[in-house]
Amino acid sequence: MAVITGAAGDIGLAIALRYARAGARLALLDLDAAALAERIEATGMTSSEFLLLSCDVSSEDEVKTAVAATSQCFGRVDILVNNAAALTPLAPTAQVETAAWRRVIEVNLTGAFLMARECLRPMIAAQRGVIINVASQLAHVTTPGRAAYSASKAALLSLTRSIALDHAGDGIRAVSLSPGAIMTSRLTRLIGSPDEVSAALVGDYPSGRIGTADEVAAAALFLASDDAAFVTGSDFLIDGGYTAR
Repeated sequence: MAVITGAAGDIGLAIALRYARAGARLALLDLDAAALAERIEATGMTSSEFLLLSCDVSSEDEVKTAVAATSQCFGRVDILVNNAAALTPLAPTAQVETAAWRRVIEVNLTGAFLMARECLRPMIAAQRGVIINVASQLAHVTTPGRAAYSASKAALLSLTRSIALDHAGDGIRAVSLSPGAIMTSRLTRLIGSPDEVSAALVGDYPSGRIGTADEVAAAALFLASDDAAFVTGSDFLIDGGYTAR
């Protein structure tokens, strides 16, 4: 049984579909459950196959309510994928608004902590579980104008290590997954058409292309599986060689 946050986004939805095809039961969380249902129906799947919940992961009360509803519905939580994320507009550090900084930290870092804390409780009771925190290549390196986002994702790597060490004795693994540039609707909204995205970014990637949401989903499936049973406390980069330069 898996819980995925930010499930209406391209990466979150790709992970959800990959898990569903592997036979997992799913609780899918996003700010707007109705919009999430529309996205699922557009893939040809039926939204009634999933537990869909509206949840702002930066709200402690909403997180507690969502995880309680999940536990009540399924009786367990085996996997948590912390995928929900917020961005700020590009700006040098000196021009980042405090409200924008706080929102990114509250969603990307505090939200992941709140979700992990609440899901750890049923995982500890079952003495098994996997937490996957979706970080970013910008957790390792950064680019101009991304102070809040990069800081939040770098901190997420440290949170992952802490969870792994604190709860290895409870049979729980924690790993992070750091995508590079992935062809998503969020990226095309920022830059333009897929061709414009490729023209702007491909030169930075030794692979000669940027990634797909399905490739991230495949990595997320592996990390949640028993094939990765000896993987914990580490980060899995899927960045086409970007950070190897």
